[in-house]
Amino acid sequence: MVGTIKQQLYVTGIPKGLTMTVTALNLLPPDPPKDWRATLYDSAERERFAPFTIDPSVNQGYVGEVKMYGAHAFPSNSLGARLEILWKLTGTPTGRVGDADSEVTTDPANDTVVHPPLKPEGSDPGDQAPPTVDPNDPDVWATQLDQLGPADPRAEEPARSGRFIVETTEWGLIQRPDYVAVVYQVGSATPLRVVSKVAATIIDQPEDALFVIGVNTNTQEIGINGVQDKVVSDTLVSYLIQGIFLCA
Repeated sequence: MVGTIKQQLYVTGIPKGLTMTVTALNLLPPDPPKDWRATLYDSAERERFAPFTIDPSVNQGYVGEVKMYGAHAFPSNSLGARLEILWKLTGTPTGRVGDADSEVTTDPANDTVVHPPLKPEGSDPGDQAPPTVDPNDPDVWATQLDQLGPADPRAEEPARSGRFIVETTEWGLIQRPDYVAVVYQVGSATPLRVVSKVAATIIDQPEDALFVIGVNTNTQEIGINGVQDKVVSDTLVSYLIQGIFLCA
């Protein structure tokens, strides 16, 4: 056994009036049953089962912890299992996040926030071994972004459904993967990744993945931003409070 990778997921902002529900948890290939597992757990270390709702005001919008690991002592070299988390939004946006009495308003000339830069190459100074793969190379991931269809092909536009896919680069016979990623997508929009370096030690874990969801009240278009920095996440939530639409 080469250890367990634990990826924490949070949805820290959802427009007021909308409810987010996780509708399905799907184990995606490559997933040899005898070799690999990817399972979602809650804060009490209990396995989560869909459906369940996500509330940013409860436990900071904690979705759960995805644990990825080999199911026996010497699993074969592989990309391991991937966990797909499907979700949907229901309801009608009625006000700014955190403001029960205000209608959402946007400045048409300045109602879009550009997706913040991510940190795919970032690594902790304590890492003991350099990575052996480039996380920007699409071939190191099982999920090919340019081949990923909409989370729910039957959904009408503007989309109110989406997905997260948690995955890693290749596991070695006795080595942990170099990187873990969370793919995120709304409807048929272009999917994106939040990427974290995996430390060489089995104690250290990837950075948390934080997501903020916004709605353009003029078009009803859903936007989602994924970050790893709590300060950036809080800034994006503050944009929602101001009624500013966030685009992916």
